[in-house]
Amino acid sequence: MKIYYSYIKGALIYFSLLLLLLFSGCQTCNRKQKVRISRVQLEDVKIKRYGKDLFNIDPEHVKENLEVLSTDYRFFIGNNYDDTLNIIQIYEYITDPFLVRIAETCNQKYPSLDQIESQLTNAFKHYKYYFPEKSIPQVYTYISGVDFEYPVQYFDSIMIISIDDYLGKDFIPYKKLGIPGYRMKRMEREYIVPDCMKEITNKEFSPKRPGNRLIDHMINEGKELYFLDLVLPEFPDTVKIGYTGNQLDWCYENEENLWVFLIENELLYSSDYQKIGKLINDGPFTSFLSRKSPGKLAVWLGWQIVRSYMDNNNVTLKELMVNKDPQNILNKSGYKP
Repeated sequence: MKIYYSYIKGALIYFSLLLLLLFSGCQTCNRKQKVRISRVQLEDVKIKRYGKDLFNIDPEHVKENLEVLSTDYRFFIGNNYDDTLNIIQIYEYITDPFLVRIAETCNQKYPSLDQIESQLTNAFKHYKYYFPEKSIPQVYTYISGVDFEYPVQYFDSIMIISIDDYLGKDFIPYKKLGIPGYRMKRMEREYIVPDCMKEITNKEFSPKRPGNRLIDHMINEGKELYFLDLVLPEFPDTVKIGYTGNQLDWCYENEENLWVFLIENELLYSSDYQKIGKLINDGPFTSFLSRKSPGKLAVWLGWQIVRSYMDNNNVTLKELMVNKDPQNILNKSGYKP
């Protein structure tokens, strides 16, 4: 009888653990599920390399070459080939020694864009799966002169990638230009596609009148990162938010303490822009906290709140992105670090 009782007790414990594991797994199924993008009708992305083609023209025949290039690059070139000032500016641009070196490095680093095109095609298919009414832009690359503040620009039907912003964190000119070390870490190939999708969500879904409280910023940016969860399911969280593996581990290890810190210091509903900036702006670390911490910690917490909200509510990605009430999302998230 004792043996039978022990068997039943063990079975119940095993069954309870199994249910717990299954339930825990379902908590992340919203963002881990593989959607059937094979049904999404979308042509493969073909990136047009404006920067490469522009720097390949003969500087002695700028006008003639611009007329030829205008077929594929009217967005950049327009129709005015008789503007002497415009011709002079382009000549100076494509003969500038620094930019010529940058262009050559881009060609060496990216002899082909096949991998990026494949990743973008996959990302755009996921985007169309969740937002079938949205259009997909034509994608271009160009040489910006290392405009690292705007690595990707999106104009509804046009997306422009500053390819010279992705030459690797060890590219010497980056340091000479005074780009911060924490920013250079994200000037790598693997950040191109996430940056493209971030720009889409920023332009398509960011509220025109965001709230002034810290929680408003946390939820709005958390929604953008959750968007990446679903349109970039194969990309790691480190690349989505721009943390190292150790930094991400630090966040999870200190998540409860971070949340308590915001509550006890009455920061969650603060509208003090200086305090908010220290918690959501990019940087080598979050100045309120340990120097071991990554920057924009409140953004990471906002991401976890949105994940909890989506795990605990029957809500679609579209419904999430059009929800303009951060407090509603927090209240219904059930977030308990």
